Amino acid sequence: MALSWTSSMSVGDEAVDHQHREILSLIAQMTDCAKHPGRREEAFPVLVSLLSCLDEHFAEEERQMNETGYPEADEHRRDHDAMDRTLRTLRASVRSPAELIRSTITILPRWVARHQATLDRNLCRHAALRMGTAPGFRVENRL
Repeated sequence: MALSWTSSMSVGDEAVDHQHREILSLIAQMTDCAKHPGRREEAFPVLVSLLSCLDEHFAEEERQMNETGYPEADEHRRDHDAMDRTLRTLRASVRSPAELIRSTITILPRWVARHQATLDRNLCRHAALRMGTAPGFRVENRL
C-alpha cells in the first residue's frame, strides 16, 4: 500500500503537510526499490533518510505540542515512539534489502495514513485554534 499525497490528507499546517509529503516520497522510493530488483540495495540508505525525516517531523510536532499545551500529547508521543522503535528494530535486525523493503512498505503506509488522519490532524487543529486561527482544512475533507 503506497500512498500518494492528495489535498484531502492536509492537516491544515503547511509545514507539517510538507513533512508528510516528504515521508510519503520516501515510502514511494522504498516501493520503487521493491519493484526493481536492481535497486534493492538502495533500500537501506532510503530507510536512513526516512528515519531522519521522521525524527525531524516528530521533534517538530512535539515542539508544537509543548508550545500549545496539547492535552493529548502523551498519546501522540506514544504513537511516535512505537513507530520509531518498530523502524529502528527493522533497520537493526533485517539483513536482506528485500526483507527490509517488504517489511517497511507493509507497515509504514498504514501507520502514516492513520496517524496523519487522526493524531496529526487533531494536533494541528488544536494548534490553530490556540493561535486564534481557523484550521487550514475543511472538516468534510477528513479521511
